[in-house]
Amino acid sequence: MRLNPGFGEYSLKLTLICQVKEFSDQYLVQHEIRKRILSRFRRENIPFPVPVQTVRVTRNDSE
Repeated sequence: MRLNPGFGEYSLKLTLICQVKEFSDQYLVQHEIRKRILSRFRRENIPFPVPVQTVRVTRNDSE
């Protein structure tokens, strides 16, 4: 297993490389790892940052 952390503008980027015995098991393993990471983040009260964008719409009455 290899873990390479990195930081994005709104993210913590991780690359986790694992091996499974059967090719078809990879999807279940990926799903389980993601569930466990999300569960742990929630237990530790670690929020996921989300980008916020403000859009202002103005009306031009002079036309």
